[in-house]
Amino acid sequence: MNKKTIRLLLALVCSLFFSLNVYAQKSFKPQNGDLIFLENCDGGMNSAIKAATSGLTGYNFTHVGIVWQKKPNQYFVIEATTPEVRITSLKTYLHPKKKCQPRAVVGRLKAPYQALIPSALIYAQQKVGKKYDDAFDITNDQYYCSELIYQIFKEANNGQEVFPLRAMTFKSKDTGEFPDYWVKHFQKMGIPIPEGQPGNNPGDMSRSDLIDIVYYYNL
Repeated sequence: MNKKTIRLLLALVCSLFFSLNVYAQKSFKPQNGDLIFLENCDGGMNSAIKAATSGLTGYNFTHVGIVWQKKPNQYFVIEATTPEVRITSLKTYLHPKKKCQPRAVVGRLKAPYQALIPSALIYAQQKVGKKYDDAFDITNDQYYCSELIYQIFKEANNGQEVFPLRAMTFKSKDTGEFPDYWVKHFQKMGIPIPEGQPGNNPGDMSRSDLIDIVYYYNL
């Protein structure tokens, strides 16, 4: 087999791989209640979250939202983000107007928890407009991204938590110190860093045994 033939075969293989990948992207349809985890690539809070948390192998998620199918083939994501809980089109959620695109992974609740999804989505819609929880305080009526998911499933489950809370840490995994971002963030708010207080994060949620990872977006 000469070099020209080898190059031709490689080109055909690459073309076939690309075609299959495009088909997979177009054919995947999320379901109501799917959780879409994002690894955002910009700095600020995202970098501080990455420094302190760990996610699914190979990922370091900074955000999560829940899929709501309003009509056939009309998908939205309900998310808690600055400045408030909002409903975002799936396209905008996956392709925000930023310098770099996030990486996205879909988690689906396992069969025993699927019955909670309709009620959870109703509770999520009721929280649209609530302020983002900059204090990361599980007791106030404000929500950060994974706290929103925790709360709506707890309410859907008659007040019994589904996703567990853990002691939060804001310290860097590498240095054991608080990143400057968190120090300045909580100083500005006039409250201590809530180290050790109950909470959760997208990374922990992505590794939960309550969900199956069903899709990896190639954005």
